[in-house]
Amino acid sequence: MAEARPMVTVFGEDGASASEAPLPAVFSAPIRPDLVRFVHTNMAKNNRQPYAVSHAAGHQTSAQSWGTGRAVSRIPRVQGGGTQRS
Repeated sequence: MAEARPMVTVFGEDGASASEAPLPAVFSAPIRPDLVRFVHTNMAKNNRQPYAVSHAAGHQTSAQSWGTGRAVSRIPRVQGGGTQRS
């Protein structure tokens, strides 16, 4: 037989009790500790504070793209690399 679900009170806009409805079945499902830990860990990552010596740390490179026409990928490349004569 189907298990009877608990009833919850539904309130109207004025704050008065309007009716009762059965609680959705999802609320009677068992809690999975691995999912709770996963969600808690990943939600906590939203509160991390940036830290560095400078506010521009990581953006202080002289990298520029070589553009097209050199038969290489268009990834930005740091200037002055390579040989001693560059």
